[in-house]
Amino acid sequence: MKKTGLGIGLAALLFFAGCSKQPNLENAQMQENNATVQEQMTNQQQVVTQPETVNTENANVQEENLTATTVTVSKMQNNQEFAKKLASIVVYFDFDKYNIRPDQWPKVEKLAKLIKENPSNYTVRIEGNCDEWGTEEYNYALGLKRANSVKNALIKLGVDPKKLTIISYGELNPVCTAHAKWCWRLNRRDNFTYLP
Repeated sequence: MKKTGLGIGLAALLFFAGCSKQPNLENAQMQENNATVQEQMTNQQQVVTQPETVNTENANVQEENLTATTVTVSKMQNNQEFAKKLASIVVYFDFDKYNIRPDQWPKVEKLAKLIKENPSNYTVRIEGNCDEWGTEEYNYALGLKRANSVKNALIKLGVDPKKLTIISYGELNPVCTAHAKWCWRLNRRDNFTYLP
């Protein structure tokens, strides 16, 4: 019996000794988890540092786009101002005439100067108009002659002919519809329109 008790005690001792030498699975798993977490943190730091250069490039592109937009808006404002100045000039004609009156020459010179000072790509439409007297065909032809008269004067003053186009509205575009001499005078005219 002593041998059996001793054998059992020895077996128990070996068992416990063997258990203490087994690797601690919890510690190994924690170390493995720590290594994974450290690796993920390193990857996140790399990801965080890389977008700075991308953001800088994006900022440069955004700045270029903003500059281009500012230039475009500025051109649009200049074109609108130019269109208003053109529309404010009206050249009037005598009854049944298409030659430019002496009192209207300063307007034609102002128009020529305005067109030559604006170097952008555009066209000015010269619009010939008439009063209600005469047939529709006659007034259409007279409106063309009035528009062509101002066009030729502008070319003589140094305006590029490629920037000019003409049209006649005849009697179809009156600014005044009263049946009186003062009103008819207002309809015998050339108007000027900016075409981008």
